[in-house]
Amino acid sequence: MQVRVSPTHSLPMLLALLVLQGCAGERSINTPDANLSNGPGSTASAVELPTVQSISISPSTVSAGATATGTITLTIAAPAGGVSVGVMSNNVAVATVSSPVIVAEGSNTATFTITSHPVAAFDFAAISANVNGVTQTAVLNVQPSDTTLSALTFSPATIASGTTSTGTITLSGPAPAEGGTVTLSSADPSLASVPATVTVPAGSTTTTFTATAGTVASFDRVAITAAYGGVTRVASLSVTAPPPTGAVLTNLTISPSVVVGGTNAIGTTTIASAVGTDTPVSLTSTDLTVATVPATVTIPAGATSATFTVTTLVQPQSGVGTFSVIIGTAGGSTLSATITTTPPPTGPSIVSIEFFPSSVGGTGPATGKITLNGPATQGAQVQLTNSRPDIIQVPSSVVVSANTSVAWFPVTTVLVGANTPVSVTGNACCGALGSATGTITVTTDAPPPPDVVSIQKANFKPGGRGGTLTVRARSTSATAILTVFRDASTVPSFVLINRGGGLYEGSFSFSGSAPNTVTVRSNLGGSATANVKR
Repeated sequence: MQVRVSPTHSLPMLLALLVLQGCAGERSINTPDANLSNGPGSTASAVELPTVQSISISPSTVSAGATATGTITLTIAAPAGGVSVGVMSNNVAVATVSSPVIVAEGSNTATFTITSHPVAAFDFAAISANVNGVTQTAVLNVQPSDTTLSALTFSPATIASGTTSTGTITLSGPAPAEGGTVTLSSADPSLASVPATVTVPAGSTTTTFTATAGTVASFDRVAITAAYGGVTRVASLSVTAPPPTGAVLTNLTISPSVVVGGTNAIGTTTIASAVGTDTPVSLTSTDLTVATVPATVTIPAGATSATFTVTTLVQPQSGVGTFSVIIGTAGGSTLSATITTTPPPTGPSIVSIEFFPSSVGGTGPATGKITLNGPATQGAQVQLTNSRPDIIQVPSSVVVSANTSVAWFPVTTVLVGANTPVSVTGNACCGALGSATGTITVTTDAPPPPDVVSIQKANFKPGGRGGTLTVRARSTSATAILTVFRDASTVPSFVLINRGGGLYEGSFSFSGSAPNTVTVRSNLGGSATANVKR
């Protein structure tokens, strides 16, 4: 067995893995010899005990959040009652397994699931299996996911005991081919329970799951956490007891629910029906550093609602803790609503959205370009919408890399019966400001021929547990998006940087053996393959 160790792992971890590997090879330890007798005059033979012959993992490399299947093979079939196999991970932050694994009577194999977790850089976990003193080990490699968790929301955000709410997971981009497994947890499952994981289908950006409220005697709330691709999001879910009869609150809203800190919002309380006397509604804020409310708002006699001011405070940074739950109580019934504050927006502004070519025959590809008026020091995200999604398709969002001011994105088109201009609008968030709109015209002309791609350099330099692949290529188009694939893989390794004038280059470090070939594919249709020099 070949054990690969990340540069981020310590020497003690390496020694531990080598010990596991050595133990796996000492197959005779604690294995009874069937030819030995039990002593003078004895005729009974020792019973052969099963041990671990091998453990394998498929696939051996996954994107963070995905699962892999482990297979354990015993030296002989399991005896009556089956065999319990102790399975463990030496790095539970990277991957976890459930143990023990049971090999059924009469069988010599069993499978189990390995769940990988978000990682900031390429990492691995050694998965070992032990039976009767013999241990075998295999390695699961986990690579960061290019797609991260973008949002976690609930509808409704307040539910009564025993009822459910629909949670929605949103990723920053399409889930990978194996799907995106998002880890979920509840700070108090007795208040609201959620599944341990939920999978976003391959190619999709969203999925839903169900949160089920427990039974409470009075209002309470619980934090629900979701994690994927190294990003964690937290949303608050409120649980109420069944409301009493009388002047019952039926609704409590805040508009807008997300504001820049220091901006006020308006809250509205509503009761089921008008009554002949004033109805006082008690108000509280769970975090006075985020928002404050008056102690009481009164719904006048004969009315069913009243409004109040939610005063918010300036927040130094965004993230967990910049929201407050506003709680209203009247006649023994309680409702809540959440207000979230954000810091004043910062970063460069969008200057333009352009298309190359600006006019293209239907089914022909094109390239979009987003330009900011300065580098996005922490990176930025731009949300895209277009006026005719039935004619062109663009990504829902585009990321401008840190310390850069330009991002490229692919455009695909369909046949049209008449020349049709389509506008695409980009709205900046998370590191940039403003918006811009660009126009591309899809025509009845024949689509353009693909660009011509050539590879000038494809070198692999060993280092660590793998090495670095450097690729330089040219395209007859100065606005193509060139993506590198290793050997026959259909999973892209990295995108080359556009250096201008049709020159593209880039490097990618990874764990594993050097590829024999690389293929560079253009979003404009061109492609080239070359051998890798070592």
